[in-house]
Amino acid sequence: MNDCVRSNAGYSLFDAQLGAAEALKRQLETDKMALLVAECGTGKTKIGSAALYAYQHGNPGRKVYNKAFNVVICPSHITGKWVREIHETIPNSYAMHVTSMAEVDGLYNYYRQENKYVYCILSKETARNGYMRKPSVKWNRIKHGFECPHCGYVQEMDVLVDGSRYTVKADAGFFLNENSKNHKCQNKKCQQVLWSMVNSKDLAPARNDWVRIGSYGFIHRKFARQAFDMCKSEAAAEKIAEVVKNPDGVFPAPGAFDRFPLSSYIKKKIRRIDGLIVDELHQYSGESAQGQAMAELAGISSKVIGMTATLVNGYAKGIFYLLFRLKSHLMLLDNQKYEASRDFCLQYGVVEELYQVEQTNAFNSTSKATKRKVREKFLPGISPLVYSRFLLENAVFLSLADMGKELPDYEEIPLFCEMTDEIKEEYSRLENEFKKIMKNNKQIANRILSSYMNLLSAYPDQPYGHNPIYNPFRKAEEEALIIPKDFGDINTILPKDDKVIELIERKVAAGENVIIYTAWTRLDSQDKMFKTLNEKGIPTVILKPSIEPIKREEWVDKRLKKGIRVLITNPALVETGLDLNAFTTLIFYNIAYNLYIFRQASRRSWRINQTAPKVEVYMFYYKDTMQQRALRLMASKLSAATVIEGNISEEGLAAMSDCEDLTTQLAKELMSGLKENVDELADSFKKMAILGNREQKTDVQPEQAVSDTNEQLKPEITVIPTVILPMQQTDKTTKANGKNHNTG
Repeated sequence: MNDCVRSNAGYSLFDAQLGAAEALKRQLETDKMALLVAECGTGKTKIGSAALYAYQHGNPGRKVYNKAFNVVICPSHITGKWVREIHETIPNSYAMHVTSMAEVDGLYNYYRQENKYVYCILSKETARNGYMRKPSVKWNRIKHGFECPHCGYVQEMDVLVDGSRYTVKADAGFFLNENSKNHKCQNKKCQQVLWSMVNSKDLAPARNDWVRIGSYGFIHRKFARQAFDMCKSEAAAEKIAEVVKNPDGVFPAPGAFDRFPLSSYIKKKIRRIDGLIVDELHQYSGESAQGQAMAELAGISSKVIGMTATLVNGYAKGIFYLLFRLKSHLMLLDNQKYEASRDFCLQYGVVEELYQVEQTNAFNSTSKATKRKVREKFLPGISPLVYSRFLLENAVFLSLADMGKELPDYEEIPLFCEMTDEIKEEYSRLENEFKKIMKNNKQIANRILSSYMNLLSAYPDQPYGHNPIYNPFRKAEEEALIIPKDFGDINTILPKDDKVIELIERKVAAGENVIIYTAWTRLDSQDKMFKTLNEKGIPTVILKPSIEPIKREEWVDKRLKKGIRVLITNPALVETGLDLNAFTTLIFYNIAYNLYIFRQASRRSWRINQTAPKVEVYMFYYKDTMQQRALRLMASKLSAATVIEGNISEEGLAAMSDCEDLTTQLAKELMSGLKENVDELADSFKKMAILGNREQKTDVQPEQAVSDTNEQLKPEITVIPTVILPMQQTDKTTKANGKNHNTG
């Protein structure tokens, strides 16, 4: 197989890649499923396909020897890459990206006629892109509940009131979106599906009690007013208001098409496939339709290989459905139930429970205080037991450092900027106003927390064009809590703009290409940078979401051939699959709060086939603002993420003990003040830099290099340290791993 790669691609696989493929193959010999958790740029595509081929080709006991029908499900923008790399890697193979049932039939007929290893490449979007489903339950005004259309059983739901859990009749909000709780009738004798196909051609209101509101979900015409009062999205609230005004109107369901999901078609038509490779496995971890498509294909597959760079998203629930879809027997042995994700989170996750304590008689020493639970919230954090019980025996871990190759240096460099005096004064006013709200009315503060943090993060980059923030409890009166002042427009060059342009001019003059990442899509940062750089004679383009994912790699290559030097894009558009080796300087003009996207986008150029001596990632921020606080917290979260990969650091272990989301932490930082200066922030990123790879390896003799590589490939016993975290007394109780702790 390595000879095939050498003849088709012109290079050989690294020993570490072959070792990982061999480990996956051996796992498949004893189990149905194997996991590959590998860092970006390690060549997961070739490793996974090689492992599956090695198992199938080396197993003469299979019913049909020397041929197989395999399915690959992956993000749409890398389907072409999968086709190309399978042809480079697998001898006697044929791969095809399919988008319709006719193409599935044609490919399967080809497999039946030829003795080849056939790969059906499905994008995760088209795998489940079929007909839309709506609730089929009917409102019964006599029973005052939504009943099953098959048996008439009234559906129920659980509610939490004053710390106590009750079962009541389900309301319309219970059927907002399809999930495991409302999927089937709760009557054990019925168990029929409560969702049916949306007929896009039938718009009669009498036959369409449920109305689809964009990405928000389904609302019932009779209870549209309740949905409007509960809705927090302004765009969705406008659509719901139309239903309230005209409950008997015609409302077509956006996105409803008359087509059958390809995953379901393969399950019904082919019934059994030899192998399934799931790329970017973490994207199928929730209750999404794409996750269900993956589960359908995994259920009919003889062998499954899952591949990802980040297996866990930080929450216990994020891996619950993934484990049930791939390792259901282990979950059942652990007494887990598919419909009881909350129990799994209580056992393996972190749950914050807020209690209210009432003292009946403060002067009576024998009196007892009464305590009732008023809120329950799931926080980031997952028990190491999940790895030991469900993952370690099934997973192969691989990093770029394991390759034994001279990697380029990699460094993330934060650079601070100073705001102008007038913007600094207005920013201070915005911060002080929010501090007052936090102190005087925590109920309002909690409701506007997200929008206010976004305002404070974005205002220094664009001090104009921001909407006022209103009192959420007085929508009708539109009482504005804060109205940001405007300074300048898109033609105003701010201090951060000057520093970014200065750096780009220096890098372009040195012969480098540059990427500018702008995470805040509602700002005009992209248009401003595009206009300014082109006016300075630096060829610049913007990669926009309107460009189809499957065409993005080709689109970038064509622009590079035409001589562009700067690429501006949102990091979410290039987070997976794309190799951008032509760009050796990456600039984050601003950073969103998604750690996974930040980490993936920052590694687009640091690959094993990168020939440049160094890759630099610059992060610009304004000093003494929410941007600095967010960047410092991101540094601690990044350090924590590397702990999972074996890079233990004091900062990483400390960050692992912090179970609050980033927005809440930013609010607390604002109330307490900034805790470190710009030098300390730079030091935090400096500790994570990867420097001196090439210089260190040049002094090593060839014989010693071979010896070192062999040492790396020897099996090792990984010892996972037990970390006991300090606890502080508060009035919050956090459940972690089934136990109650008082946490700070």
